[in-house]
Amino acid sequence: MRAKPATTDTRPSLPSAIHADDADILAGRPLGPDAERSMLSRFGDDVWDLSPSMFRANARPSYFRLNFGTIEDPALRRLAKEYVLARLLAPLRSYRAPCSPSTAIGTLLFLRHFGEFLRDRTGSVEMGRVDQLLLNAYLAHVRADPSRSSQQVRLYIDVPIDLYHLGPWVTGGGIPFLPWGGRTASNVSGRNRASAENTTPRIPEPVIGAMLHWSMRYVDIYAPDILAAREELDRLEVRFAQILAEDVRQDQHERYRYRLRAWLEARRAEGRGVPLWERRPNTTRGIPDAAGGNAYNFRLMCLQIGCPRTGNVSRSTATVRMLEQMAGEMGTEIGGMDTPISLNPDTGLPWRERFDTDSLQHEERMLQAACYIVCAYLTGMRDSEVQDMEPGCVLVERSADNLIERYRVRSTVYKHREPAGVSADWITIAPVARAVEAMEVLSRRARDDRDLRSLWVSLKPWDWTADYLASQASLIIKMFRDGLDARVANPPAIPHFAGRPWHFTTRQFRRTIAWYIANRPFGVIAGKIQYKHASVAMFEGYAGAPHGDFRRAVEQERALGQLDDVVAYYEAYLQGDVPGGPASSRLKQEFAHIRDTLGDLPGRVLDQKRLRTMLAHLGKTLHVGFLNDCFFDAASALCLRPDDSQVAPVISRCSPDRCPNSCLTARHVAPWRASIEEGEHLLQGNTLSAFQKVAIVQDNNRKRRLIAHVEDTKA
Repeated sequence: MRAKPATTDTRPSLPSAIHADDADILAGRPLGPDAERSMLSRFGDDVWDLSPSMFRANARPSYFRLNFGTIEDPALRRLAKEYVLARLLAPLRSYRAPCSPSTAIGTLLFLRHFGEFLRDRTGSVEMGRVDQLLLNAYLAHVRADPSRSSQQVRLYIDVPIDLYHLGPWVTGGGIPFLPWGGRTASNVSGRNRASAENTTPRIPEPVIGAMLHWSMRYVDIYAPDILAAREELDRLEVRFAQILAEDVRQDQHERYRYRLRAWLEARRAEGRGVPLWERRPNTTRGIPDAAGGNAYNFRLMCLQIGCPRTGNVSRSTATVRMLEQMAGEMGTEIGGMDTPISLNPDTGLPWRERFDTDSLQHEERMLQAACYIVCAYLTGMRDSEVQDMEPGCVLVERSADNLIERYRVRSTVYKHREPAGVSADWITIAPVARAVEAMEVLSRRARDDRDLRSLWVSLKPWDWTADYLASQASLIIKMFRDGLDARVANPPAIPHFAGRPWHFTTRQFRRTIAWYIANRPFGVIAGKIQYKHASVAMFEGYAGAPHGDFRRAVEQERALGQLDDVVAYYEAYLQGDVPGGPASSRLKQEFAHIRDTLGDLPGRVLDQKRLRTMLAHLGKTLHVGFLNDCFFDAASALCLRPDDSQVAPVISRCSPDRCPNSCLTARHVAPWRASIEEGEHLLQGNTLSAFQKVAIVQDNNRKRRLIAHVEDTKA
């Protein structure tokens, strides 16, 4: 529980006719178990602390506090307090639901923007001076910034509409007329909700494929080394403290030099060298270097011998001379810690040098990022749901023969729920369970030291560090991306997109996996993470609950993906890349008509928005496949039987070379070529009968004819 913030401003607000200064701003809202009503912020405070009613582990610390003291105009400050409190409490629930504490800071910013506009135009913030002409001017003012989307404009326009409906809860009353004749903020701003698409970018397949590959490598191969090294360092620090406690009365320099020599002699016997830093820390400036230019790791040496300050060793001429002599005899070693390093499966060599204290901290943060990526991507959970995961959140269900049937991840749903959220289960797959297991160990020390509940805690031990990962999740993902370059011979480890590193945000993972499950369940990543298994698991959503929404997200992405694919078909057509298969003639007729209508030039689409509208009917019928695509038409589909559903193709009975709905592109050629090569390999053997060989030859010829047009076009 955070202490009640002090009132920070010497300019008092004007008195409110609605609320007393000692009114509890969180009255009626659920509070955390440690909250004390007597310590809560009051209406008269210029700084409101909302943390007692914030339950999400990923809530940004900046959202905890609303600072009204920066508003110089006392009347505007009073209006801001009254408006924000009305939005928090929602006195007119039939009008708007209450805003969450995490969005209250945005609510304050939008109100302040409107209030400052009124003050500049009219000299005050009295709502009685507002008329429709002034509101129209405000709309133009907001739209004047080209960086604002229609969605952002809507948020600004919400304020004056609110101030009409919430007038009874504002001193002096609100706007006396219904703004814009009762039109909604979406309508006024020009935002069409029905056609609005998710603007969160999908992570390109080469990018997410590489990120997932490296994330799973950290979880499955590197994690045991990192966690073992942390255990080693913890034991070493405990032993270090014991040595210090026993050392108070002994002579320093002689003692440290003797212990250092004894420790180095023991390492010599093991074939080990004098430890060096992997990277010279800033704290080693002025400390002697080894022959190769790396700094001696006096930190590790002092931990081993019980020396409280590195200067007691590094500034002793006799000790440094002895150290240099032994380095010349026994060699040196990067890192210096004892934890052995596992082999890289690609090279057969250790995946890194041995750890030192700094490189261990770096790899712990890399492991944390890897675990987050695995959990966020392979569950379809939102960031708030991932960051509310706690130790023991993975539940394993076993069959009667003790085989694992499924993994459940338990967390909390906040979106469209009460502030405290709703407990829910997600069905997931084994890699997520392994990532959670690693995080339970990795986060244990920080959780125990600071009495924290979430798995996703800040690993940095400084007093000023935030407790939880929260908004730092995007930053550690970027750190992970950049840090991987040290693991590969030819960086970047994660492919660039459009010539630049991909900009990751936490929102992208849920949308990306939904899109690939819907549109590329057989793609490059599919073999790495068992997409089929993952999709079946995720479709269960919140297990046993009717409010699961991941299936809806997948279906939305399927619709968008199908339309994107049809647009790609058309753009390829303009370039002369005509699809193959029986359906190609139908597509060419459609595309020729659209080109003549829109006036598109070869390789150039002139009106993307209208194009998508004209192709929408084809997008609704497209079913992307591994061997071909299907522009499904029940009337001509060869896969259907009289008792089959008329809404989707039966993939198991597909006839790619005969069905009028079948279409092939260049991306389908590879699996067909692989099938042909497999047939040719069988023909080389002596185990087949003459009849079987004839059948294979005929089948291969059929396959070659099927892809011939596509290969010719590609060439």
